[in-house]
Amino acid sequence: RPKKLLVFINPFGGRRKGPKIFDKKVLPIFKAANCTIESITTQKANHARDIILDQNFPLCKYDGVICVGGDGMFAELLNGTILRTQVQSEVNYDSISSSLKQPNIAIGVIPAGSTDAVAFSIYGGNDPITAVLHIVLGNKLNIDVNAVHSAKEKKLLRYATSFIGYGFFGDVIADSEKNRWLGVRRYDWSSFKKILTHRAYQGDLNI
Repeated sequence: RPKKLLVFINPFGGRRKGPKIFDKKVLPIFKAANCTIESITTQKANHARDIILDQNFPLCKYDGVICVGGDGMFAELLNGTILRTQVQSEVNYDSISSSLKQPNIAIGVIPAGSTDAVAFSIYGGNDPITAVLHIVLGNKLNIDVNAVHSAKEKKLLRYATSFIGYGFFGDVIADSEKNRWLGVRRYDWSSFKKILTHRAYQGDLNI
C-alpha cells in the first residue's frame, strides 16, 4: 500500500468540483489509511506536467502521483512521468525505433472531469470514493499507451491512453477546449457547429 502520495488538483476541470471532491471525499480516506499527502492545486494547463518534468523536483520520494481531475490531468501526469523517465535514462523519445523505459512510479486518477474516460476504463465508473479506495489498497493495473509522432518534424507529439482523434472528432475536441465554460455541453455545441460545415477529411492509413 502507498505511504506517501503527491496529489495534483485541477480546480478548472469538469464542473470545477475538483477541490471540493478532494476535501470532502478523498482526503478523509487518505487520512484513515495513514497516507501522507502533499497536494498541489494547478494554476494553468500543463502545470502538473511541468512540475514532474523538472529534474530537480524530488519525484522519487513519492509512492505515486495522483490527479483529481479529468482525462486532461491524467494525460499531464502520464506525459510528465514517461518523458522524465526517458530523459533520466538517456533515451531518444523522438525516435519511433527507441525502446522506452517504463516509469517506476504509479499514476492514479480520481475522477472530477467532464467525461472521465480513463476512470471508466480503469474502475468501471467515475465514483471518486471507489477510485481512492483502489489507490489506498495499492491496486494496480497496466494500461496500453500510444505514442503519437510527427513524420514531418520527426519528433514526439504526445503520449495518449484513452483515444486519439482525427478529422471530425479531432475538430470537435479542439473546438470544445475554447468553450470549457459550458461544461459537458461544450461537446454537443462543438459537434453541432462542425456538422454544419460539412467538411470532408482525407487520409491514408498504413498498418
